[in-house]
Amino acid sequence: MENQLVTILRVSTPQLGSFVKDRLEEHGIEVFFTNEDMTPGDRYNPNEVLLNVKARQSEKAIARLLQLHKEYDLDKIKDDVSFTNLRKILVPVKLSEDCIDLCKYAIGLAKKQNAEIKILYIYPDPNFNEQNRHTTSWQRYVRLELKEAHEKAQENLVNFSKELKKQIPAELFNAVKLHYRMLKGTPVNVITAASKRYQPDVILMGSKVSKQADGEFVGKTLVKVIEETQQPVLAVPLSAVFKGKDLINVMYATDFYDSDNTSLNKLLKILEPFNKKIHCVHIDLKEDPQHQEKVDELNAMLDREYSNHHIKCELFESDNLVKGFEDFVAKRDIDIISLSKVKYSGFYKLFHFDLVSKLVANVNVPILIFPV
Repeated sequence: MENQLVTILRVSTPQLGSFVKDRLEEHGIEVFFTNEDMTPGDRYNPNEVLLNVKARQSEKAIARLLQLHKEYDLDKIKDDVSFTNLRKILVPVKLSEDCIDLCKYAIGLAKKQNAEIKILYIYPDPNFNEQNRHTTSWQRYVRLELKEAHEKAQENLVNFSKELKKQIPAELFNAVKLHYRMLKGTPVNVITAASKRYQPDVILMGSKVSKQADGEFVGKTLVKVIEETQQPVLAVPLSAVFKGKDLINVMYATDFYDSDNTSLNKLLKILEPFNKKIHCVHIDLKEDPQHQEKVDELNAMLDREYSNHHIKCELFESDNLVKGFEDFVAKRDIDIISLSKVKYSGFYKLFHFDLVSKLVANVNVPILIFPV
């Protein structure tokens, strides 16, 4: 009973869900967003979520919800700029022990950026690999499996919310807007579908394999999300700590794309709250005099169009691409690497699973990847 959740409202817009959640949590009522999806063959409806509270708080929550209906025109909440103008961070998790550190990092980042966080718990569909069967007895069995998986997922999410509150100081935890969302399915499909609806400023995911076999979404899942989503992805080593430094050093890796301006603008927007020094770097695998000419051209453009920012371009010679990143990070004390996801560019091969794995295994700093 302690971990059982009860649905009190169907929500059609993120703004309405955020508004009602804030008003309920002002009265000590913790809120969770889910999709029940108990019917075999049903698909996740991105235009509707269920607002849930703990069963023991349901009467108090319903009384507060009725009061909200009297005090506000809830149909107009979707136009409230206090919700639509917030920066947004999506954090997909499997609720392993590692993701506590990942959520701590997200909370530190959100506080710095004045952003809200959506912690997206993805639990497996127990019938994903089952062949379709249409007998009454089989469908009854499927419904029981779905119900059991859903109840177990609810229990896991409630327990995680308690643990997160234990490990994060109250003044930090309460300084950000944080939502829990629970969806069933395969990680890549759920993350990409959720990001289309939520439109986060960044998707934050763990980038190193956990000691646990069932650790956070890394490896192939991380790479597939990077390839398929249209939102920036921040891949964070699971041991990383958000330090909130006064000055951060950023390595922006360039292959002299035409899209450098677009990527720099996106990077500057995300890092707007930070005092930063951006090293625009081309890893030079072979001595090519034309590369220095391109660097000079890029520096001229940076001086002309980004004079208000501390950005300089340079060549960095190395006989190995990943080692070049590793050496530059160490030499310049880099806090974050930024890459553009440009198909068929010189850096496109970085998104091959083996090379991404090597990069995140050797370069122990967060990596921000932009779609352009």
